[in-house]
Formats: sequence, C-alpha cells, structure tokens
Amino acid sequence: MYRSLLRGVLLAAFYSLLLLLHVQPITAQTEFRPQIKPSLAVSRRAGEITIDGDVSDPGWANAAIATDFTQSFPLPNMKPPVSTRALITYDDDNLYIAMIADDPDPSSIRASRTVRDNGGDNDFMGIILDTYGDGTRAFEIYCNPLGIQEDLFWTQNNEDGSYDIVYQSEAKITATGWQMEMKIPFRSLRFPDLSQQHFHATFWRSYPREKTYKMSWAAINFQVPCPFCQFGTLTGIENIHPSGSLELLPSIVGSQQALRHDGVASLVNEKVEVNPSFGARYALGTATALEASINPDFSQVESDAAQISANTTLALFYPERRPFFQDGADLFNTNIFAVYTRSINSPIVAAKAIIRNEATSISYIGAVDEHSPMLIPLTENTVVLPDVGRSLSNILRVQHSFGDNRVLGMLANVRNYEHGGISGVFGFDGHAQLVENIEVSGQVLYSDTKEQSLTIAGLDTSFDHGKFSDALDGERYNGFAQSYTIQRFTPTLDIQLNAGNMSPTFRTPNGFVTTTDVVYFSDFFGYKWYVQEDHGLMRLLSEFDISFSTNSQFEYNGARKLFAIKPEIDLGFIGQSNLHLYYRLWSERFHSVQFNRLGFFDVYGDTRPAEWLSFSWDVSSGTNIARFLDIPVLARTLDLSFSAKIKPVAGLTIEPNYAYEQLRSEDGSSTLVSGAIYRAKVTYQFSREFSARTIVQYDGFGRALEIDPLLTYQLNPFSSIYLGSSHDYRSFDPNMTTLQPSERHFFAKIQYLIQG
Repeated sequence: MYRSLLRGVLLAAFYSLLLLLHVQPITAQTEFRPQIKPSLAVSRRAGEITIDGDVSDPGWANAAIATDFTQSFPLPNMKPPVSTRALITYDDDNLYIAMIADDPDPSSIRASRTVRDNGGDNDFMGIILDTYGDGTRAFEIYCNPLGIQEDLFWTQNNEDGSYDIVYQSEAKITATGWQMEMKIPFRSLRFPDLSQQHFHATFWRSYPREKTYKMSWAAINFQVPCPFCQFGTLTGIENIHPSGSLELLPSIVGSQQALRHDGVASLVNEKVEVNPSFGARYALGTATALEASINPDFSQVESDAAQISANTTLALFYPERRPFFQDGADLFNTNIFAVYTRSINSPIVAAKAIIRNEATSISYIGAVDEHSPMLIPLTENTVVLPDVGRSLSNILRVQHSFGDNRVLGMLANVRNYEHGGISGVFGFDGHAQLVENIEVSGQVLYSDTKEQSLTIAGLDTSFDHGKFSDALDGERYNGFAQSYTIQRFTPTLDIQLNAGNMSPTFRTPNGFVTTTDVVYFSDFFGYKWYVQEDHGLMRLLSEFDISFSTNSQFEYNGARKLFAIKPEIDLGFIGQSNLHLYYRLWSERFHSVQFNRLGFFDVYGDTRPAEWLSFSWDVSSGTNIARFLDIPVLARTLDLSFSAKIKPVAGLTIEPNYAYEQLRSEDGSSTLVSGAIYRAKVTYQFSREFSARTIVQYDGFGRALEIDPLLTYQLNPFSSIYLGSSHDYRSFDPNMTTLQPSERHFFAKIQYLIQG
C-alpha cells in the first residue's frame, strides 16, 4: 500500500516537472491580430426594436458594434474564413443582441426546423455571458438561421444542455448570409446587484462546412484551462435593478394506466387520475431566488434510452432533465459525484433557494421523497434498491470565488429515512489556475451513515473485511473520499494527472458513487498536430493526435485491483469527420480471480457530410471478463453501436440507434451473452411551437418493446401542452418470442408559466 502511494507521489512530481518545463509553441501572426480581452461600451437603445430578424429598427441606431472576430476552432487565434458583426444595446428590462453573418454561399447555410435545443449541428450564433465576471460559469444563448433557440449553462467541467431560460429570437437568411435578433430579459439572468455592471462576454458563431469553424469576438484558446477568463468586457450597462418578481408554474396531469394482472391475458384499466401541481418562484432582485413546489410533477415526457447492462455489476447513470433542478445545478458539479438529483425520485414537496453575489454562491435543496431509491456501492458492484420508503433530503452547497478561476466550495448533504436511518456527507473542494496553462483541483469528503432497520431479501454481502454488511440492519460507520487533478493543456501537448481514494465505508445519500474500497492513480499524455496542407492526401486531414494513458487501482489493504495502459490515435478530416482508435491492455483481479493480459481494440468515428445527414459508429473486439457470472471467466467480446440523424425533408428528423454486445467463452465454443437494443426516434416539427414525435425501442436482452408517441405544443421552455402515451410489450414465456402487452399509459399535461 505505502509503496503504491510513494510511487504515485514520485510519478506526480515527475509529471509536474514536465508540465512546468514544457514550452508552448506560439503561432506566428503576421497579418492578423486577434482581440485579446476586448472591451465594448454599451448604451441604451435609441428607439423601438421589434424582434423579427430585421436589424433596421431605430433602436439599433446607437448600438455598440463588435467586429474583428477571431477563429477559436479548429486553430485558435487565426483569421476566420468569414466575417461577423454583433450589435448590442439594452433598456431597463432587456438585453438586445443582433448579429450579422456574412457567407460567400448562402445556399450552403445549415438551418433545420427542429425542436428547441436540437440545432447544434446547424449554423448558429449568439452570446456567451459571464454576468459575475469570476471566470467560473456562463450562459450560452444562441439561435439558428430559422430562429430556433439553443441555450446552455457552461461551467468548468460541464456544459448543461438541459438548462433553459425564456428569451425571444428571430432570424432570416439574406442574399449575403444570415442575421438574427434576440431579446433576453434580465429577469432570465442572474447578475450582481450593482449600479454599474461589467459583464464578461463574447459573441459566438458556429460555421459548419467541410470543417466546423468556431469564431469569437474575444480571442479564446481552449487549450488554456479557463476560457471564461479570456472573455471581453461589456461596460456601460447601468441601473438595471429588477424588483422582486414572482413566477408561478401551475400544472395539471391527467393519466390512465393499464396493467397486466396475474392470470389475466389482457390489460386491465385502472381509474383515471388527475394530479394538480403548483410551483412558485420568487426572485429577490437579481441574485436571490426562492422556489417551492407542492406535489411537483417530476416525470419526464421522454423515456430514457435503454443501456446495455448484461455484463456490468454497476448502477447505470441517467441524465437529469427535470426543470426544477436546472437553476443552480452548476454548483453541484464536483470531482466526486456527491449530488445526483435523480435520487430525489417522487417528492411530495420540494424547495430550493439560491443566493449569489459577486463572489459567493449558496444553494439549498430540500425535498420529502415518497419513494426513495438507494445506491449501496461495494468493492466490485453496486446494490440498487429502487424504494426504501419515505425520506427527507437536505442539500447545502456554498462556493466562493476569489477571481481568476480560483474557487473554494463546501458541501453538506443529509438524508433522513422513515425507518430510523440517516446518512450524511460533508466536505470541501476547490480548483485554481496556477499559471496560464496549469490548473489544479481537489475534493475531500467525509460520510457518516446510520442504516435503517428494514428487511430486504437478498442483501447478504459483507464489506470492509467483514466488519459490516449491505443489509439494512441499523449498522453505523463513516468513510472518506478524496480526488485530486493537475492538468496542463497547450496547442500541442496535453497532460493530466489524477489521484484519489474512497474508503470501503464511504457513502453518498443523494450522490452517484458506484464502487468504493479503492485507491487510484491515472495519467494522460496527448500530443496534437494541426494539418494545414492544401495538396495531396494531406489536404483531407485537419488534425492528428496521439495519446497514452495509464490507470492503476488498489484496494485499501494495498492489493492491486487493476493496471491498464491505453495508446490512442485521433484523426480529424474535412467533411466534419473524425476517426478514433485505441487499444486497451490491462490486468485485473475481479471476484478474487486474477485475469492477466486482457485487451481489446476499439475504433469509433463520426461524420457530418451534409446538413441532412450525420452518423457515428463504434466497434470494439478483444478479451474481457464475464462479470455477471458467479465465478467470472475470461471471454471474447464484440461490441457494436451505430447512431444517425437523418433529415430527409424540412421539419422531419429520424434518429436510429443500434447497440449490440456479445460475449463468448475463451475457446469460442459457447455464447455467454448476445443481444441488441434498437431505438428509433422520429420527430416532425410542424412549427416552432408544435411537434410530434414517436420513440420505438426494442430491448433484445429482456425481449421488451416500448412505443411512445407524443404531441407537444410549447410556447416557451416552461409553458407547454403534452398529449402522449406509452405502450410496453414483453415476452412472458421464455420459450416463445411472441410479445404481449404488459403495460400502457395515456397522459395529458398542461403547464403555464405566469410571470408577475
């Protein structure tokens, strides 16, 4: 154990020296000079502005103009292939943005009539806005050439596409390119309560052609750890002090369920249920918000995509899409996944408070959950309990920014269970940019667990060398977890080092930790070449990367669990195409069986040759462990996946997905696992507000079919009407392939955002 720790420390010291000694090449700029942290003085609008995509309104007459954009991708600090201009002005209530995109061939502009937040493969442009100027987070607010909106919330380690705000946007294609207008209410943003604002921001344009070019008003080099710290500054925005505002979100859901009962061949209809829900949000100025919901409807109108779990012993992760948890979600993104809001499954009542000022952010979530799931992470598997009864969750997060990408945070997360149990996790985390290209981050957590007294069949596994069991029998224990990272990214060399541990008794009551009893060290080295040749075969290649990584894992008693090495090659081609190849060679001890010289190849790629077509694929083959067996054995594995997005006519999008896994015995004589999951999503967008979609999914492992049609009318992200159903079929006879109805739901949901 101590030798492993010492070796890790020595390796970290050696690699840190490489980080400091590596000299970053500087790209010569002879004719073009990028704008480094530019500043723009913004004045109030001179007259009326109508959001219609036409920038001739009198309100734009004295707008500030941003020009001289810089290419940020694929090569930073280069002159972009096309020119872009941005206009910005404001009034007491709104920020107004207009952008004009020149294009030598307007017929090549990519613009799809699609659902909101699904136009990332289109041309798009907008503003990235860090209202606090502390270099830790930013709003991304865009639209495509048809005015379709795309908004995200960007933090250091996450870009949350589920985040939504209310704003207006319109756009139109012209003879020389395209242009757009946006009106962003200040009430949709958070910013300091100051008489004069100094927003950090950049205007952004995506230009997908043979290559995808990303262009920014402020020069942004993504090889520097803090892109937010490279933004420009918007000055002159004064005296915007929205008074406390009240938002109400009433909704009503009507549903009917039909189930299959024992001894009955057909489905039996249950009674129709009508469930009203009421949410309220009160904003105290710009920096503080209180939110509560009674009987909240936290259901998702779109089912989660099925995942292959035939050969995993760990819990599966599904993303959070519920609007209640979006605001403030950035604060809970830490190295260790200590807060996973989908663990709050079926709340009776939920409340949230967010307080932000120039330097400090505080977020609180509290909820009474009627049906609480629980994850019990063990050394090599996760015990998943879907419902352990009612619980009360209290989650508090505090984060303080010292500026220049330096942040210190604190987390407290406590869950009380109705059968006498209580579990809490407490700790600190932070990250800092030491010099331009070197960033460090770390987190330390302590957990204290008092189990419930609840009888659940099948829980008989011990942990921490037999001191405790996974049965909920009232035991009490505490644990620790740590995670540390140091990294340096440059235009050519990337280095990242990671180290950490989790004790066998570490638990996260509302988190997503799937295994414990581990000490780990990992490293990554990557080198990149950007190709600028315009002749021969080399003109087809845009980037060539090679990398090498290792991963070592030990149990707390010092026994080695795993050692892996992985060389990789990445190729970027014109036509928005990428090819990735790697070979993973590793040894692992699993369920007390030692496996040596495991290895497999993996090849995956993606391409977007035209506006109407994109697809990706993944093929891997080699040796692996058949983990699902009581006594694991060496097996030959083959994994295939394919996904595509096809837009044959305006408004229609077809998204097929296929995933296949096969495990065979080492000598190839028998098949241990073989199956596939088929999923297709078909969407037709009649207008910006009205859409119809159907999801069809067949799980070949469980022989289950699901069909989910849905009609949606959406005025904005929070005012919607849904009418849909879900139809489930499965095989009840293992000797037959016939599918029979197993469950059916019809539902209608109406919710409307009332802003006062």
